[in-house]
Amino acid sequence: MKSKNFVLILLSILLITTISASNTYCVTAEVSDITPSSIKINEEFTIGIQIENCGTKIPEQVSFELINPPTGIEIKEPLIINISKLYYGNSERFINYHMKTTTDTKPGTYVIKTRLSYGDSEFSVTNNYNITFNVIGDKAKLNIASVKTTPVLAYEGETLELTLRIENFGEGTANAIKVYADHPFQGIKESFIGTLNANEDGPAIFTFIANQSGEFKIPIKINYKDDFGENEVVTQISISILKKEVNWILIIIITAIILIAIWGIINYTKLKKSKNKIIHQLLSGKQKEEKITNPKIVKEKKRIQRKNISKK
Repeated sequence: MKSKNFVLILLSILLITTISASNTYCVTAEVSDITPSSIKINEEFTIGIQIENCGTKIPEQVSFELINPPTGIEIKEPLIINISKLYYGNSERFINYHMKTTTDTKPGTYVIKTRLSYGDSEFSVTNNYNITFNVIGDKAKLNIASVKTTPVLAYEGETLELTLRIENFGEGTANAIKVYADHPFQGIKESFIGTLNANEDGPAIFTFIANQSGEFKIPIKINYKDDFGENEVVTQISISILKKEVNWILIIIITAIILIAIWGIINYTKLKKSKNKIIHQLLSGKQKEEKITNPKIVKEKKRIQRKNISKK
């Protein structure tokens, strides 16, 4: 009889414990929707949260909180949202957070910690969750669209202007673009372009003195930044510097002109000196007329005599 009463008491305790355990609080929170599914830089998006009563006891107070959201994410709603009473089991509430990435937001995976609190007059139960989403960026892609030299045919010893047109054929914006040309000449080796949007191109200009001739392979390095960080493109170009030929014909002509000019100056000087000497002799009367035998002197004397007669 005693053993029977003991069994009944034990069953009663188990039944009371079971009923008491079933009459408890249970509230869950989960992400119901992220729109759009692909979040980009400087774009608005919405995260939906579903709050559900999974217990038999109705909580008087329910609160959902975002804890220390990451930088680069703007949130328009309050971080703490209080939810009205969940009146029955399996009842649901939906809350939405309207957010926005900024121009400073970096691509990658973002995690926002959350806290769900519920209970009677005080929040007696607390659960922690994580909201995870990805931010994607647009990648810039740069290459050399064209190579130009000015002059087109460059000769050794000339000043050469090398122009590289850098093209962005990606979907993102390339910033802080620097182009390095490791040429063997004396001159500019770095050019700064700045920013290129998608499908844009810009010039990188290098000026140097081509003090060597031949075929040259010049390493080119392009550094830039996009939504994914710093990037580098390494390639090379080829340019030709022609050997400067000696124009012997021009040199011969110039030499001949100089020699003729020198010969003319020498002969003119000699003739002038000879005329001056004859005139001096005639005017000084140092030689008698009958003793003058130099034909040039005789000729010059007659010319002067005729000139004097014509004056009279």
